[in-house]
Amino acid sequence: MVGKRGIGIALSSLALVAASAGGAPVAQAHGGGHGHAVDCSGREDITYTPGLGLSSSPSTVSVDGTYHCADGPGHLVTATYHTEGTTGGSCLLLAGNRSEETLHYADGGTTVIAYRSGPSVRLVGVNTAVLDGVVVAGRGKGSVAEKTIHTLPAGLPTDCVLAGGIKHTIAFTHLSVHP
Repeated sequence: MVGKRGIGIALSSLALVAASAGGAPVAQAHGGGHGHAVDCSGREDITYTPGLGLSSSPSTVSVDGTYHCADGPGHLVTATYHTEGTTGGSCLLLAGNRSEETLHYADGGTTVIAYRSGPSVRLVGVNTAVLDGVVVAGRGKGSVAEKTIHTLPAGLPTDCVLAGGIKHTIAFTHLSVHP
């Protein structure tokens, strides 16, 4: 059973994530996402195979999510995305990763972003990672991308050492794409 302190930590972590994800600036987006800035906020489901444990052995990462983007003055668009990649991290701290994310916009456009690195920090049970990338295909090709991921605790701390590690978690995200 979770004690009052554990509930307080979980609620504080959730408030931090909600404030970070909800504060995503949408006013910077201009001009339909073609050569102009685009800002997105979203939520994703993350699966690790094998699960993240105490060692830093490589894991395959599979992510499915939805972004809500501002890509023009007053123009909002939804995009679903799928990401495949690897990480050398553990359940205590995610390490550098390599991944490719494909966004499918509701208006039929696509964007493919290649991420190659990013630091992460863990605070009050929430892991925050910043990924730097480049748009390699589709809308915004050649643009620079930055993705911030706030991963919520997925289970009990003992899951890290028992039951094959942490296999699934959810995260709140912010994506900025700039020419």
